[in-house]
Amino acid sequence: MRHTIIQERQLVVIIERRWSMTDLLEFTSDPDEAPQQISTLICAVGGGPFDAGGIAGSIAQSFGEGELIASFDPDLIFDFRSERPMITFENGAMTRMVDPRLDVFVVEDIEGEKLLILRGNEPDLRWHSLAEGVLQLATQFGVEKFYAIGGLPSGIPHTRPVDLLIRGYRRTHPEQDATYIQSVNFSEFLVYTLGTSGIDTSSVLARVPFYLVNGVYAAAAGAVATFVADDSGLALPVGDLERVAQTESDQIEAVYGEQEDFRSLVASLEDDYDTEGPNSGFILPNDELPEIPTADEIGEAAEKYLARRTDRPQRKRGRHARRPEE
Repeated sequence: MRHTIIQERQLVVIIERRWSMTDLLEFTSDPDEAPQQISTLICAVGGGPFDAGGIAGSIAQSFGEGELIASFDPDLIFDFRSERPMITFENGAMTRMVDPRLDVFVVEDIEGEKLLILRGNEPDLRWHSLAEGVLQLATQFGVEKFYAIGGLPSGIPHTRPVDLLIRGYRRTHPEQDATYIQSVNFSEFLVYTLGTSGIDTSSVLARVPFYLVNGVYAAAAGAVATFVADDSGLALPVGDLERVAQTESDQIEAVYGEQEDFRSLVASLEDDYDTEGPNSGFILPNDELPEIPTADEIGEAAEKYLARRTDRPQRKRGRHARRPEE
């Protein structure tokens, strides 16, 4: 009798796994066709504890719509009581409904280099099955680097440089001595699970002033995009975010500057920041990376680079690249 129950449980597990991979992930084209090689995947999923300042959405939006290549079935991954559909009312009539989504797009950087973006709402259910689906996509496209991006609510002022926390599977930047345990969001869940499969994964989080967590903080989005651009070699649209950030401080002052309590708060945060500097373990986006590749790593990277660009002209890459009109 006990042997029969164990067999039945094993059968249920097999059916659930098979079901999760066939019904959870929906491709817009035949997944068996040979896909193009795309080396970078950025996870720009909103919601969760690490979505302060709208960083993920801001960076994803800067690429435009892109080409939808795959979707995850919202009925299977969202609890609609926590992630409710949004309905548009026009003169009292319901004219449109949008479900929470989790989709994968192919987009291009400023110079036409393709990359993958996973964007949408943070899922409520089946994280392990979703990770299998993301890994399946990453394997098909030959993804080598995965970045999870977001923001941390912090007691810092908007008048000081944005600093970043960089961590990944079995590594961190800069090196940290502290050991601690914390819950994570879906993006960092993918950093770990994809990292165990051999993909180079990084979580890039910017500190966001706690009084700006519910809005869009372009300065933090620009800092995150700058680091990812420098680390990946992609020409991300950093200039667009930097232009918004240039007027952001003035807009904050226009809204809050007349409030005495706000001015006192900012002054106090400035004093703390100037005394302590960036938090231990945090870096500024322009800090030099301490990790120097070996000769073998440089040679391997050069071979992969040349293999992708044998018929393309040499061009400037990274965050310093700008759109032609800049």
